[in-house]
Amino acid sequence: MADKPRVARYQADRTNQKFYFCRLACVEAGKAVDKQQYQAHCETAIFHLHGAYLAFLQELAHFYNLDTTSPSLTSIETGLASKTLVSPEIERLKQSKEQGILANVLNAFKRCQYAPTPEQGLTTEPSADLIVNVVTMSNQWLPDEQTIREWRQLMMTMVDEMRGGMVEY
Repeated sequence: MADKPRVARYQADRTNQKFYFCRLACVEAGKAVDKQQYQAHCETAIFHLHGAYLAFLQELAHFYNLDTTSPSLTSIETGLASKTLVSPEIERLKQSKEQGILANVLNAFKRCQYAPTPEQGLTTEPSADLIVNVVTMSNQWLPDEQTIREWRQLMMTMVDEMRGGMVEY
């Protein structure tokens, strides 16, 4: 247990690093000169916000000494229940996932994972270049970089507040 502070610090650093990468992607999106670059940077920012969420779950799992390689809200909650513990952080994340900042980020991340459906009247041929088709379709579903910046700030605030409430048990 002597090395726990160093390892715990690494866990927090990884979460913070993902927030930093999101900020960099938003800066690049703001500088983008065409639609494809803008879309790529916005999607990258969303991927990093999702990564910050996953990194924070790892941080929580480590904080509560849970042995899990891929922590999720459910696995952490189950692990804590076996120790007869309850995590206020998990409850807050669950609420945010249902209707809050985390719901927005996870929805945007999910939308980034699938090719957008063609607009009315737009047809794609099987032999057509898939990448060109995806980036030339409407990306109205994609949040702009200002919205992503706001999500990043809200998530950082939420994580910082949760970290402030985490105490050794």
